[in-house]
Amino acid sequence: MAGIVAVIVAALFVPSGALAAASPAPGPHTPRSLAVSVPPDAVPLSPGESSRIHIRIINPGATPVTVRVHGEEVILGDNGTTRFTGAPDPNWAGHADFPPGDLAVPSQGFIDEVIGVHMPSYISPDLYYIGFVVTPVATAAGSVVVINQIGAFFIINVPGARDRELAADLNVPGFDWGPIHIGGLVLSNQVVGNVNAHNVGPSSVQFFGENDAASAPFSGAPSQQRISRSLLPIGRSRSFQVSALPAFPIDFVTMTVTLTYPDKTESATKQIVITRTMLVIDPLLLLLVVVVLVALIVSWRLWARHRRRTKRRAAVMSPVRLAKARRARG
Repeated sequence: MAGIVAVIVAALFVPSGALAAASPAPGPHTPRSLAVSVPPDAVPLSPGESSRIHIRIINPGATPVTVRVHGEEVILGDNGTTRFTGAPDPNWAGHADFPPGDLAVPSQGFIDEVIGVHMPSYISPDLYYIGFVVTPVATAAGSVVVINQIGAFFIINVPGARDRELAADLNVPGFDWGPIHIGGLVLSNQVVGNVNAHNVGPSSVQFFGENDAASAPFSGAPSQQRISRSLLPIGRSRSFQVSALPAFPIDFVTMTVTLTYPDKTESATKQIVITRTMLVIDPLLLLLVVVVLVALIVSWRLWARHRRRTKRRAAVMSPVRLAKARRARG
């Protein structure tokens, strides 16, 4: 979400008119499609400054749409989830001016509007999120209209030094069989894990990273997996899947995950480095070993049975041969 709008769409069934008895039978109207674009990067604003934030409302539909724009509190959750509360954001009351009245958006066209932002005279350096909702105006009478609300937000960056703290862990499922758990053993043809990043500081954190994988003793070509730049609001977490391939059906695989994020200023950085080494065994190799062991056991048992039969046969034939030998001497 690094400076990029997160958009959610909620379909609301809004009764238009009074659903009077004289109206025809209710029937759904075609949903009105809308899209909203906002500045792709955080807008830098210092305390006490004002700015005009330009947004674009797009109507890809075949009919014109009349809309209204109003501010609404946005809550950013874990893993980039976004939720609108349905009520104005009390933190920006009196500090954000949204376009008033009804706005006509032509079919297959767009309109450009402005949201005025007036920063408080004192506000700590950090990233701030201003949410708003674009709602089509219901014009049909005597029916139920499906209205697609488009929620979006833009980001304000108040410059200055800030405290950023990131924590992370790497979880790789090991071998589990009933009460037996071996964390360093993976029965698969690859290693798949999850990197969990947690914002444990008092400021939003933008970070990026990589996963470097190597194998031994059968060394293959080292691989690198990029972790794209992401934004973590205060107290939130984000998970990424990382993977690595062994160079041989049985091999030791080492994954080194590095997360990089700014220190108090953008010019200095911090890093978190997590390393995990796993013994990786391909299940097909285990199946082959089991087949070979079964074949060896079966062969040994057949050989042992044949040997016992030979001994019994020799024991039965020995008295007969002895009698023949005595007659020959007599």
